[in-house]
Amino acid sequence: MPKKISIITGPIVGLKSTSFINEAIEFCSSIGEKVVFFNIFDEMLELNGLQPNNAYEEVLQIADIVNGYEYQFQCMREKAYLSFARKISELGDNVSVVIRTPASIEWRGYSLVLKDHRIISQVIKPDIIVTLINAEWKIAEHLKGNYGQHVLKAIAHQKELTIPKILEWLASEVSVSEDWAEWVRHISGKNVRHIVFGMETPGLINRNKYVRDIEGFAKLITQKDVPTFYTSYSMTVATEKIRKRINSIIWNLRAYGVVIDPASIELGTNVCEEDESVVFAYTVCRDLRWDVKKVDAVVAIHPYNDMPPLSTGMMDELGHARAYNKDRYLILPKGGGSPFTRDNYVPANHVFKTENDLFEFIEKKRRPVLKPKYKKFQNAFAKWQKRPKRTSK
Repeated sequence: MPKKISIITGPIVGLKSTSFINEAIEFCSSIGEKVVFFNIFDEMLELNGLQPNNAYEEVLQIADIVNGYEYQFQCMREKAYLSFARKISELGDNVSVVIRTPASIEWRGYSLVLKDHRIISQVIKPDIIVTLINAEWKIAEHLKGNYGQHVLKAIAHQKELTIPKILEWLASEVSVSEDWAEWVRHISGKNVRHIVFGMETPGLINRNKYVRDIEGFAKLITQKDVPTFYTSYSMTVATEKIRKRINSIIWNLRAYGVVIDPASIELGTNVCEEDESVVFAYTVCRDLRWDVKKVDAVVAIHPYNDMPPLSTGMMDELGHARAYNKDRYLILPKGGGSPFTRDNYVPANHVFKTENDLFEFIEKKRRPVLKPKYKKFQNAFAKWQKRPKRTSK
């Protein structure tokens, strides 16, 4: 049996997820990790003897399935999962498996939920379920392209999706995926976790330019029990020197596990006034309920020596991490002696003056200790970002 099986959810259009997953698999191969990729719709079409000539024709064939009888659509999905299970049973133990499927489909104005929890729990028994997301305005831009318009018309029966509707679809994907993970835990007895993963991240050399976070995703789909960290810091107030220091800490943390960086979801600069309240509410929900709640630890970075800015977001994230019983660390050069900080927001021995103190603690004193065992991923990702830019499909 494979060493790790991952179910990957997220909207079927607007993410360019197939291109992302294929690039991540290529990255895995470059560091000696073999991954086999299955797609639920590809499998259904193949099992029904359909061979589309291109992506546009494939969408029309998928639309025929989605628009047909609901029970027939469900039977086709179950047949596909049984086919996956047979193929997976023939793989070696040095291979990881990725299965791409939506958890819901935007269809005729409402969310068509795929209630596949039982078949997934019984025959696939995944180790992790990952929901891919991206900035809502980027998804909206992708949907304006020729392919996005084609999919919306053929499957969703709509000309466009508003920002609130896109956020609703993302929320549906997360909610259903959470249910799937809980069902797998209940039926299979496996400790299956659910992670919401932003597909892009600020680049190593220039954090103003975003790159695909294939490094974090690669660790999620190939590594057993990989630690996950959410980095919390002031997003709006920082000098260039401070920003470089924060960025260096976030980068170094990748050697110890998967880093969920709030900056991975690039904020739009032109949010419409009528969308502002729902975008703000979604941002808070995502950071607190999807990120902080699901990671192993929150690392708050506040490396200011003089007049540190007030970061209400960081304090709220630490408070929620405490409520969710998550491990919490705080880099705070000055002001760590406050009774509202030590043994309140974070344990007294989890407040550090420098990043070196933090890494020394997690390597030597934390229980269990964490070592920088993922350096090969981190180093390969640095080289990967220097490659010529590729055109996304």
